[in-house]
Amino acid sequence: MSIEVNLANLISDRLRLEPLRSTHATLVLGPLQDPAIYTYLPDDPPTAEALQKRYDFLEKGRSPDGEERWLNWIVFLRDSMTPIGTFQATLPKGQAGAFAYVVFPSFWRQGYAREMATCVITHLFTTHPMPSLYAEIDTRNTGSIRLVESLGLTRTATTQEADFFKGASSDEYTYSVSEEDWRASQHADS
Repeated sequence: MSIEVNLANLISDRLRLEPLRSTHATLVLGPLQDPAIYTYLPDDPPTAEALQKRYDFLEKGRSPDGEERWLNWIVFLRDSMTPIGTFQATLPKGQAGAFAYVVFPSFWRQGYAREMATCVITHLFTTHPMPSLYAEIDTRNTGSIRLVESLGLTRTATTQEADFFKGASSDEYTYSVSEEDWRASQHADS
């Protein structure tokens, strides 16, 4: 897969990832209302006001104390304004970074999650010094587990009762990949 950076956008074969801006809230509010997104997340669909407030805050790209970079992208079909999901990365100085993503349900099982994750993770390891990246995933979310395993991430921890939401306890797996292992897996795939 080819990846290019174009005026701060990340471009892959089928996708354009734009750095989150406050104005994106109106574009993604509708797709974020699908309850299927929240099956394994302790959130509910946002109100327009809450999403706008969140995007106004996140557009700054840093934690209030300046110790973490908060990088967020809205993911579009490459040559359109059709949003298909979001991707976020939290990068503390000198420590492992964390990432998470959402693909809107009408775009599930089409390879978009793999394409956006490959694009962003490669970009992050290329542009930000950090030893590794990790994701925390609800143990019931088999789709995301299969995705990160197919990308070469390794399960490094299990947290029992990580959260309690929607009337049930949630366990989480942590999956991680070092920069060295990521680069090796990408060269093996090409």
